[in-house]
Amino acid sequence: MLNIFKKVKKWSTLPALVLFLLFLMIYIGISGKFTLSFLNSFISTNTPAICVAIGVAATIIIGGTDISLGSIVTLTNVIIVTLVGKNYSVITAVLLALLFATLAGLFNGLLIGVMRINPLLTTFATSTVFSGIALWLLPYPGGMIPYFYSDWYNSKFLNLIPIPVIMIALPLVIWLIFMKLPFGIKAYALGRDVKKAYASGINVTAIRLLIHTFAGFASGIAGICISASMCAGNPKVGDTMSMNSIAAAVIGGVSLSGGVGGVWGAIFGSLFLSILISIVVSANMSSYVQSFVQAIILLLGVICTVMASDKEIKNKITRLWKKEDGQNE
Repeated sequence: MLNIFKKVKKWSTLPALVLFLLFLMIYIGISGKFTLSFLNSFISTNTPAICVAIGVAATIIIGGTDISLGSIVTLTNVIIVTLVGKNYSVITAVLLALLFATLAGLFNGLLIGVMRINPLLTTFATSTVFSGIALWLLPYPGGMIPYFYSDWYNSKFLNLIPIPVIMIALPLVIWLIFMKLPFGIKAYALGRDVKKAYASGINVTAIRLLIHTFAGFASGIAGICISASMCAGNPKVGDTMSMNSIAAAVIGGVSLSGGVGGVWGAIFGSLFLSILISIVVSANMSSYVQSFVQAIILLLGVICTVMASDKEIKNKITRLWKKEDGQNE
């Protein structure tokens, strides 16, 4: 029991989880309600943000970042609407949009991993490219997706598991599988020290390529979900998602320097931001006051969690370095 307590205490996700639960109780106190319908609505509304947070957390863990994920969400949404408007079936449109999103992530990975261009500069440039393509395809909000798509998204698989939960599980399960393989420790090792990663024979290019492709896939899932919520297209729908997802990851204990934290922290960080917005809106403040209060609480949340670190992963990486150093000798 004592060992479990120590592990929980060192868990980098703990501050974000505590913040989310605390603000959830505050919301319940303000609104006076917490029903199953609210929970379902809360999860379905915030599934896109959670998926993007998972993707961006993965890129930060390897010592990089990706500010183009919001644009990939937008591009996915616009592609679905455009293809449906050209009489493609919804399933075909969704699958093709997801393919394009994954290829967009692969493109980022090629520039960052193979050509070794700075991740921030690369994804800033590609963000503009993806946004430009979305505006070219759909200059103004519009289009329509059949409403049965929204009905499907808000239904339950086998009348048990909400579809939004399954959509979150898709990138999450892939990430957890990564972490069970040697790839996982190598990804964290890359984030901790890229020079040692190269010296240890870690395939840095392959890791960066795969992680950014994964981030594109996660953003594609987010775009699919947000399209189901809107049943329409909007060439600006993902504009704020990249920065919000980075904030969520940092609140969740993912270090911007890389090699520390995990996607669970990004998930709870995203949930914290979402419940924070709900609280501010429920307080019936003016829009200016809402933005100010949101920013102050967000800043406090970052300060409370930025020092969180995953000691277990650090120890594993240290052992990896020692093992590699011993082999080199």
